[in-house]
Amino acid sequence: MRILLLAAALALSACAPANTPEQSASACERIATHDVTWSNETSHDTITVRSDGPTCAQAVVTFVARNSAGDPLWTFASTYYDMTTGGIPPEDAPAVTNEQMDTFLAGWADVTIKRSGELPEWREGVDTLSSSAPTFSYNTPFERDTYEMLRARNLPMICYAAAVEATQCLVIDPASNAPTMIVAYGP
Repeated sequence: MRILLLAAALALSACAPANTPEQSASACERIATHDVTWSNETSHDTITVRSDGPTCAQAVVTFVARNSAGDPLWTFASTYYDMTTGGIPPEDAPAVTNEQMDTFLAGWADVTIKRSGELPEWREGVDTLSSSAPTFSYNTPFERDTYEMLRARNLPMICYAAAVEATQCLVIDPASNAPTMIVAYGP
């Protein structure tokens, strides 16, 4: 009798729903891609940007740079609202259409391709990196000598929007062969 009860209990438990998080389809699942030559001058990298959220106004947006083998080189995540307006959307924020999101993503994926030699010089004896353009503030994670060495190598560089009025520029570090942010700038 115990075996029969155990078999019945097992059969009933197999029919019960699993205790897993609820999965819902995103109402704003969008994607855009753009090929660039950056990490290897003989093959293309791909920039893929995505949105995902219950509405496009509430979407999380991600930026991923992958090499030609599909390996991720760099990732960045933010929100649509923070990238386009700044901060958290107010309760009465207007709806964002799929077309508006598609336009945003297409623009975001189309990164600026430059060379590190185009960056401003960090002059000797100055404490921080600055530019002759009074409207921009520059920041780098490197000490002056390292920054100037990377700038002098004139490395391929991609720059992408990292906030409403902020840009980050990436190079492939010749010492580690890994992507690194060489500079961030904005007003």
